[in-house]
Amino acid sequence: MTSPATPQLVLGPYYFGVVLNTLFYGVLALQTLIYYQGYKSDRLLLRLFVFYLFAIETINSGMILATIYQPLVGQFGTDLPMTKFPTLLPGQPYLATAISVPVQLFYAWRIHVVIASNWIPALICLSSLTSMAGGFWTGIQVHRAQSYANKHMVDPPAIIWSICASASDIIICISLIASLIKRKTGMKNTDDVIDRIIRTTLQTGAVTQTFAILDNVLFLTLPNSALCFTFDFVLPKLYSNAIVSTLNARKGTVRVAIEQSQDNILLMENLGVRQAATIGTPSQSIAFRHSISRTETTSLDSELFDLDTQESSHREARQFGSAFSH
Repeated sequence: MTSPATPQLVLGPYYFGVVLNTLFYGVLALQTLIYYQGYKSDRLLLRLFVFYLFAIETINSGMILATIYQPLVGQFGTDLPMTKFPTLLPGQPYLATAISVPVQLFYAWRIHVVIASNWIPALICLSSLTSMAGGFWTGIQVHRAQSYANKHMVDPPAIIWSICASASDIIICISLIASLIKRKTGMKNTDDVIDRIIRTTLQTGAVTQTFAILDNVLFLTLPNSALCFTFDFVLPKLYSNAIVSTLNARKGTVRVAIEQSQDNILLMENLGVRQAATIGTPSQSIAFRHSISRTETTSLDSELFDLDTQESSHREARQFGSAFSH
């Protein structure tokens, strides 16, 4: 292929990709601060996972800034920015997969816990690990190619990387939504909460998938342009922001009080005893509490990642013999 014809086609996309990456890094920094201030009782493993994501994202943002500095400043006035890949560009696939793959594997584990199925999480893991292999291969090929004239060497691994990563995201999104739909009870207030969760899941997945699709389409259809990097540089931040913002949304997001004239037959309670049944969902937990005052409270707590409460939720569900246990 020929090298990109103008600076607007090669340096412009790098620049806008760095701007968006930095913007979402600021959002992630705020989300991480909120998490560590508000969820000090989370298990150490979960807190370390959030720290890992923030640390890798920090390295990613610094590397991308250094990547764009070279052609815009270090090589200013030469033809190198128009013909050669930036020296640090091969490191982008490694850091991107170091973020996306752990996030996808984490979702796969939670889906396994919630739906008690092995084959769907296994499919997610297989696709995610394949994308990691494609990402590593892409980094190697970018280092070998070195110039836009040899971009065709990067195409096969980059396609494997992007398609497998997108496949994992789609499977995760479908699994979450399908599990939510199965937990509809026919009770209007419960179903309204579940519908809101479904909409949130779709919106979150849609943003990531939109950027991934644009990245793939531009990469394949515009070989003489670097427009794909505008979206490629942002994708890791979307993964991290999605999972940390979900962690921050857990406690008391929605609370609806419903005055009941009759006992809830799903929660047959003894006099003077307050009981609860928890519906475990992939993205939130919906707890129905019934007290002696006959007031039912529907609480949307987003406890997909609350590892400390999983066993207690199971015991609580088994106590009532509820069909809504995990």
